[in-house]
Amino acid sequence: AAARNLLVDPAAVSRTIKNLEDELGILLFSRSTRVSKLTSEGKIFYRDCQQILQRLDGVAQRFRNDGNALRGEIRIGLAPTIPRRMVTAALPPFQRQYPEIELQLLSITDPVEIANGNIDLLLRARAFRKRGGAHKDLSGLVIRKLIQSRIMVCASPAYLKRAGTPLTPNDLARHACIALVTLVRDVQNEWPFSKAGAVHKVKFLPKLLVQGEALREVALAGCGIIRLLACHVQDELRSGDLVQILSDWDCGSSPAIVALYRNAKPTRPRVSAFVQHLVQAFRPYNVETR
Repeated sequence: AAARNLLVDPAAVSRTIKNLEDELGILLFSRSTRVSKLTSEGKIFYRDCQQILQRLDGVAQRFRNDGNALRGEIRIGLAPTIPRRMVTAALPPFQRQYPEIELQLLSITDPVEIANGNIDLLLRARAFRKRGGAHKDLSGLVIRKLIQSRIMVCASPAYLKRAGTPLTPNDLARHACIALVTLVRDVQNEWPFSKAGAVHKVKFLPKLLVQGEALREVALAGCGIIRLLACHVQDELRSGDLVQILSDWDCGSSPAIVALYRNAKPTRPRVSAFVQHLVQAFRPYNVETR
C-alpha cells in the first residue's frame, strides 16, 4: 500500500525495510504468509521516528513561512503531455511567497535530462506501455504524484456536425481518431472502454499522430476525436469549443501526472517547496476530490 501511494516498486520498499533492519540489528516487522505487523521494537522505533518527523515538519514550516529563506533557481522540465497553462497558472502565488527564487520553464523530451543534471525537476505523465504496466523510471529519483485526473473522449462541435456523434465505442471505427505519441514514443492507438462489466478495446489506424498539447489543438481545429486527461480540456468543455462524447462509458485507466527530482540528501528545500506548492495548486484537478 505504501508503494502504491508513493508510485514506486513494492520490492524497493521491502528492500529498504530489510536494509534498515540490518542496520539497526532488530526486526521491525514479524512476517508470515498472510500478514506483516510491527514488532514491539518496531512500534517503539515508529513512535520515536514519528516524533522526530513532526519536529522536522515544524522547523520546515517556519522556513516556508519566510519567503526570504529560500532563494536560487529551479530548472523545471515540462514533458510534452503537461498542460502548460495549468503550470503557469500556479506560478504567481509561488512567486509572491518566494520572491528570491528564479524559475526556469524548459521543454523536455528525454527523461535522462534530469539524471544528467540539466534540470532540477521534471513534470510528466506516468508512462504506460501499450500492453500494460508502467515504464521503468530512472533510478535515484523521487516520484511525487501531482494529479490523478480522469480520461475522456471529446471532439469539436464542427467535427461532430460533419461526421456525426458516436454513441458506442464500436462507432469509432468510422471516425477520425487521433493518436497520442507519448514521451517514450508509444503510439496510443488502442482505446479501452468499459461499462457494467463489459470491456471493449477499439484499435484504429491513425491518419494523424501528435504529441503533447497539440492533441487538444488538433481537436479544436476539427481534425477528429481525441482521448486525453480531463484536466487538459476543462476550459474548452466549459466554453463549448469541445464536447465530451461516450460519457456513459469508462474510458480506461488514468496515468498520474508526477514530479520527478533527484534523491539528493538533503533534497534542496526550494525544489521541495515548489513540488508541495504544485500538489496544493493542482488539487482541484484530482478526480478523487470531485
